[in-house]
Amino acid sequence: MAHAALTLILAAGRLAAQHSNSAADDYQDEAHPHQTAFSQGPRTGWTVGAPHLDINGGLYLVDRDPESTKQAFLRLHAQAALGIPGLGIASDLQWIPKFGATPTWSAVGQIAPLKANSIIYLSGGAGVVTGHSARGDRLKGWFQGVLAIRTPIHEIAPFVQVGRATGSGQKAEFLFGVAHPLAPYRFHLP
Repeated sequence: MAHAALTLILAAGRLAAQHSNSAADDYQDEAHPHQTAFSQGPRTGWTVGAPHLDINGGLYLVDRDPESTKQAFLRLHAQAALGIPGLGIASDLQWIPKFGATPTWSAVGQIAPLKANSIIYLSGGAGVVTGHSARGDRLKGWFQGVLAIRTPIHEIAPFVQVGRATGSGQKAEFLFGVAHPLAPYRFHLP
């Protein structure tokens, strides 16, 4: 499953690099007070830009673990641009009701090689995550990749995220979800 997800992410990145962004450019030129889901906010003139907040929900899966299939998740995702094009930071609070009321937290430095106004969002990064240690809630290393399609329909962005904590016995984790920017947003049907 991890190999298939990685292949999908790489293929989408290649298509996005070849894709004309004219529709996305038109969409971004419209006046509204924020960006679409998985936006990094303004970059110019900032060392760290103002964060952009999304709310996400969907299915959580662990590679080759039949007991974890189809677990619901809810996530608050914050993302900010750094002053260097293509670099950003992200932080997530993720709740999986079956695992209890305590969320996992992650912080990631990431590379997002596509234009900020691209219909396709692609990033990869490394950082830290909680909730993956057998000895309590300690920080572990974390690697992740994200692929999202930013739709103009009510600013919804379906996405897939592949992540893996460092250490022996850790498995690839998948999120299949939908992201939506927190208010204010605009209701728009193409």
